[in-house]
Amino acid sequence: MKRIKYSRWDGTQKWLDLDDESLAGRLFEELSHYMNWSLSAQEAMEWLLRQGIQLPEFNMVVMGTDELLQELRKQRQSAFQEFNFNGALDGIKEKINTIVERELKTARTELGSIHPELHRREEFLRGLPVKPGEAMEKLGQYDASPGFIDAEAKRLFDELKSMAGALSELEQFMLRYGRQFQGPQSLGFEEAAAMMNRFRQMAALAEALRAGRFQDISLDDLKALMGEDSVRSILVLGHFAERLKDAGYIQDEGQAIRLTPKGFRKIGQNALNDIFQDLKKDAFGTHPQFQRGPAASNPRDTVPYEFGMPFNIHLVKTLQNAIQRGGIQKGGRLKMEPEDFEVYEQDHETRSTTILLLDMSWSMSRDGRFPAAKKVALALDHLIRITYPRDYYYTIGFSTRARELTPRQLTEATWDPSDPFTNIQEGLWLSRQIFRRHRSTNRQVIVITDGQPTATHIDGYTNAQWPGFMGSIPPDIYKETLKEVDNCTREKVVINVFMLDDNPVLTKFVEEMVSLNRGRAFYSLPHKLGKYLLVDYLGRRRKQVA
Repeated sequence: MKRIKYSRWDGTQKWLDLDDESLAGRLFEELSHYMNWSLSAQEAMEWLLRQGIQLPEFNMVVMGTDELLQELRKQRQSAFQEFNFNGALDGIKEKINTIVERELKTARTELGSIHPELHRREEFLRGLPVKPGEAMEKLGQYDASPGFIDAEAKRLFDELKSMAGALSELEQFMLRYGRQFQGPQSLGFEEAAAMMNRFRQMAALAEALRAGRFQDISLDDLKALMGEDSVRSILVLGHFAERLKDAGYIQDEGQAIRLTPKGFRKIGQNALNDIFQDLKKDAFGTHPQFQRGPAASNPRDTVPYEFGMPFNIHLVKTLQNAIQRGGIQKGGRLKMEPEDFEVYEQDHETRSTTILLLDMSWSMSRDGRFPAAKKVALALDHLIRITYPRDYYYTIGFSTRARELTPRQLTEATWDPSDPFTNIQEGLWLSRQIFRRHRSTNRQVIVITDGQPTATHIDGYTNAQWPGFMGSIPPDIYKETLKEVDNCTREKVVINVFMLDDNPVLTKFVEEMVSLNRGRAFYSLPHKLGKYLLVDYLGRRRKQVA
């Protein structure tokens, strides 16, 4: 197959400039959406390449391999319903008959009607196989010995010999697919051969698409089969991983790709942006507005001004931004735009430690619960790192056992598919050990769960039990979990619980838990979890630092 480098194109791929950082960021945003559904970076990449990407900013829809394969299947089926091969070999058969009749006519004239040689030739030529390919093979033997007498028959046979390879291939193709072509339009030999080549191109393209070998795809064949949009799609898909590597979001690690530290940060930023974008769609006045509270200016660092920030302006950088943007008007006047303003970064005077307990039990796989909770954990991590850099934030995942999740682990975390138990007790215990590392005035645990506790881990022993009658909590697990809640309360740790299920047993237990701790409980649907949790966090944070 002819291979064509991706760089070969007619100018319409101008938007594919490899230095376009905005495109790389947009592609990574799509990758991060798939990772929120508990896929690793490699799995998310493979899934995204299959599903395709919507890129309205670039006025384009990138078709995924699944859609491209579906289009190929449609084209094949359309050909089956439109054409037939019933007469594809009729022209070849007629030429063979013409050769035989001319040769026998000349042989009768030159040898005579009673000559034994004539009978041998006639018997051979009249006994040719019905299939044109086999008949051509026999005629080849005849040509070798005794040889053609008629010069025109010899010339016609030589013409047919040049088509022998195509004829053999077409017969094999018809043997495999001929009966599936049931359409009303009959194809001649050349048309049938062209259809065979088209099917070969589609088969090679389908094989490359299934294997993800985009470099093996002939762009000329692809354009002829499916149009320019498909070529643009392949150009994007084929350069997808390379573009994200060049932008520093991913790196090769053996046979798979992994996120870089820049990729971790970008995923958190994307999650945070998604949640705040949802907030903007709601009636904004119904939510507490975020204020940063008293802070000290950091004379070394500045950031672009955003609405709600203290207007502690860095005048020199602001003027520089306006000049570089081309804001100087006629007469030397300088026109300022909102994006020109730059303010001093703030160093906060207070510290908080926040730990998010993320339920990873099997039940979190339902109704989009885990992706929603994971997005919140990523967004909160990013929010605290960029807005409250002196604060501490940790994520603890729990099912039958609890464990701390690093940012790398969180980005690729998934629910435990074979683990139905819920160990809130160990999650709280592990939180207390983390809190003891930091002398923070404000200490908060945020629990996201959809089930009542069914496991504990105390002194190296794990106790996991199925819920009792009507989903009741096993008494010893109930007691040990509330005991750990009491330990948190004594150490001035506030527990806020976000419930993703309105199970009466869970609701009753959580109410008792927050009553003992003087925390709060919220019931939230998965798609609203991010909005509720971040608004609540920011509102309480404002009170803490005020």
